[in-house]
Amino acid sequence: MSLVVADSGPVHYLVLCGAIEIIPKLYSQLVIPAAVVQELTRTHTPPAVRLWIQTPPQWATVQTPTQLDPAKNLGLREREAIALALELKANQLLIDDRVARRMAVRRGLLTAGTVGLMEQASANGLLNLSDAMENLL
Repeated sequence: MSLVVADSGPVHYLVLCGAIEIIPKLYSQLVIPAAVVQELTRTHTPPAVRLWIQTPPQWATVQTPTQLDPAKNLGLREREAIALALELKANQLLIDDRVARRMAVRRGLLTAGTVGLMEQASANGLLNLSDAMENLL
């Protein structure tokens, strides 16, 4: 079973472009940090994203790490995502922020951003990139 932890960016954009279903096709389980859920339920978040996070599918769970990553230059969401990926020994961390990705790699984590994940899904025949991008427009 493969497990992936996600920051808010990848979840947000995959929901908006109608490609969130690639996650269970590439991984068995998605774990979303509690701080990410808070971000995705704010009033400025698009309704489709708020609706998705309010009733996540069975393959997506919410969890709070037992400790926060000590990096002072990252936000709470990124710190929780890195800490949770380490704690759960995740196969990969889905995160778009460049600084947070560098920190995660320094901590020994494999990372992917939204675009990389979509390219991987497209290469595996799981996603038509043109259709997904059209959904964003």
